[in-house]
Amino acid sequence: MDTSPATVRRRPKNRKEQILESARALIVELGYRNVSMAQIADRVGITAGALYRHFANKSVLLAAVIEDGFADVTPEFGPRVRLAEALGESCELAATHRDVGALWWREARNLPDDLQDTMRHRLREINRRYAELIEIDRPNLRDGQAEELAWGVQAVLASPSSHTSRIPDAQFAALLTAACTALCAVELDAPTPLPARPASRLEPVSMRESLLGHAIVLFGERGYEATGLDDIGTAAGVSGPNLYSYFDSKADILQAAVERGTSALWLLLHAVLRENEKPQPALADLVRGYVELALNRTVLTSLLQSEQATLPTVARARQREYVAEWVALLRACRPNLDETPTRVLVHTALSVVHTLARIEHLPANASFPADVTAIALAVLFAR
Repeated sequence: MDTSPATVRRRPKNRKEQILESARALIVELGYRNVSMAQIADRVGITAGALYRHFANKSVLLAAVIEDGFADVTPEFGPRVRLAEALGESCELAATHRDVGALWWREARNLPDDLQDTMRHRLREINRRYAELIEIDRPNLRDGQAEELAWGVQAVLASPSSHTSRIPDAQFAALLTAACTALCAVELDAPTPLPARPASRLEPVSMRESLLGHAIVLFGERGYEATGLDDIGTAAGVSGPNLYSYFDSKADILQAAVERGTSALWLLLHAVLRENEKPQPALADLVRGYVELALNRTVLTSLLQSEQATLPTVARARQREYVAEWVALLRACRPNLDETPTRVLVHTALSVVHTLARIEHLPANASFPADVTAIALAVLFAR
């Protein structure tokens, strides 16, 4: 066998980067649970065995992909950096790496607990750095308010993965920067403790409705793919065979849940339009009502934000129609703003609501719904 230097195949020095790039593209496109190590190896052009020499298993590879995404959109928090500079750099990075939000908010829950903890620590550390910069600019903020605004910034940076609006990177970055700057200036209500809540809650008499209610919560917490019919049945106190008396499949439950949420959104919109004569107070009422639905888990905001491929085609079409109503209201308020930037701001505001609603410790503040409403409106009217 000829083993001269001219014929020996050498492993490329950037093989690990090639694997991460291919894995990232497939996971964003198809979802982590629908991608195999063999598919990733095939995309790179190597054997599965060669892939396992770099990453022990798919979970480890996913963690590396998410960490790579964090690095792509995290600015250099140098000792002299100011908030405006950090926001500008962050938004430029987010505009050119639009998949990072999907990697974290959709896929991180597929990691084992220890790797999830590592990623949460990384996310909290980034939040702390933004919060420190916000506090320098706004030293009179109360305890926890800088952190809340910093989560708003991180929600804006994650928002590009929630929609496919076609807009040049530079213009996109400018809109995201304006949104972050506006929300960092929001005057938040004084934090107040939540009133005591009962340990248990009443259930609907209808078993179908009970199943549906528990499914909405579980889909939101775990994601559609990771939630089984048995999980839903156990939560509602229904055994496997009896569950099929109410729904034929998990897909049927999803469809019913999405239809329920969509109906709630349209009912809210119609009520707002009936009760207001001018677009600006109507938009404020719409945002306030949407925040309430999201925090009460009436709508599957996690699916609307990051799992578009999971939704039925009709549901996606109805969602686009609903977003168009927000766009129309915002354009009525801001007639000098073109269609595409308006749509981007709407998607960004919705994504901020969805993201903040999923950060578990923030709703412990009774003023949180009003804060989220103010933050979303600041994004919509960012200049």
